[in-house]
Amino acid sequence: MAKNRLQDGLEERRNADRLDKKEDKKEDKKEKTSDKRGYKLEKIKELTAKAYAVASKRKWLVFLIGIALVAYLVISSGGLGGLGGVMDKIKSFF
Repeated sequence: MAKNRLQDGLEERRNADRLDKKEDKKEDKKEKTSDKRGYKLEKIKELTAKAYAVASKRKWLVFLIGIALVAYLVISSGGLGGLGGVMDKIKSFF
C-alpha cells in the first residue's frame, strides 16, 4: 500500500516487470519442451532409417552368400556339365 503517486507508479512497474518475466519464463519453457520433442522425433526417424539401411545391407549379404554357395557346389561338382553331382551333394545334406 503505497502512500503517494510515485510509490504507486514504482509498484505498478515492478508488478509489470514480474508479469513479463513470468511470461518470458513460460515461453522459454514451452520452447524448450517443443525443442526436446522435436529432437526425440528426429532421433527416432534417424534410428528407423539406420535400421532400414542395415536390413538392406543384410539382404544383399544373404544373396551374395547364396550365390557363393551355388558357385561352390557347381565348381566342386565338376562344372556346369555335370548337374548330377550337384544333385548328389544337395541330397547328401538331407
